[in-house]
Amino acid sequence: MTTVSSIWTNYENLILSTTNPKSIITETGRWNHHILPYFGPDYPAENITNLEILKFRTRLAKKGLSPQTIKHCLSLLRRVLNRAHHWGFISTTLPNFEMPKFDNKRIRFLTQEEAKTLLIELSLTGTIWHDISLLALHTGLRAGEIFKLQSCHVDNSGNYLHILDTKTSNNRTIPLNDTALAVIKRNLRSRGSIFRDRNNKQFRYVGRVFRRAVNECQLNSNTRDRRQLVVFHTLRHTFASWLVQAGTPITVVSQLLGHKNIQMTMRYAHLAPSQGALAVKELDQLTPSVNIR
Repeated sequence: MTTVSSIWTNYENLILSTTNPKSIITETGRWNHHILPYFGPDYPAENITNLEILKFRTRLAKKGLSPQTIKHCLSLLRRVLNRAHHWGFISTTLPNFEMPKFDNKRIRFLTQEEAKTLLIELSLTGTIWHDISLLALHTGLRAGEIFKLQSCHVDNSGNYLHILDTKTSNNRTIPLNDTALAVIKRNLRSRGSIFRDRNNKQFRYVGRVFRRAVNECQLNSNTRDRRQLVVFHTLRHTFASWLVQAGTPITVVSQLLGHKNIQMTMRYAHLAPSQGALAVKELDQLTPSVNIR
């Protein structure tokens, strides 16, 4: 009999162990805190039916977990069951997973004054987090993309960065403006990671320095809605929002962000309501006039 514990052990050893340390900690926590306590280690994996999935989802909701967390737990269980089925440990038909529907996209971006205040606060702690944050504001790079930057990723001309092994698996090359270029030059080494911590190692997580600076600036004092909270990823949203407000076409913003599809970038379209009016106004110059009698 294949149990819940046995399918997890195989998934953990063969799949999860090959991912990054953060994913290992996160996924193991979800399994041990939410999935395993519900089913129990000796529960037969083939007994996980559509009804059991629905009961499990209901239990998670009663625990007060957010829709996003519930979705993550269901997704993890589905991946583990799919692997077990693929490996021949489960012969029965796999259950259906109805995921909770919600709009959890972060929509907060900084004003120019807020960004200036945050950068000043970060500069008081040293240059490293000030420079990392400034680079994010001027390139739209994700934290992980900045942390993985190597000296060899700087184009020979010095005006571009090659972003490799991204979240979407799509490599891209982005231009550097004067501000971003100055940050790179300030931190560039002959080889290895451009940004390093106090132990001369590559950063892996956004640290307490950034979170403390956000708190000192009271950027989250008026909300508890996670979509409105200022986090490091807010700098990426700010980059995109400022570009759209300045009239940059959505397609260009999408390319710079490295989005898989334009739909991901359309969340910023409302920031430039005048672009549509200006676009159709151009047709006035192109349409021949006709005198109507």
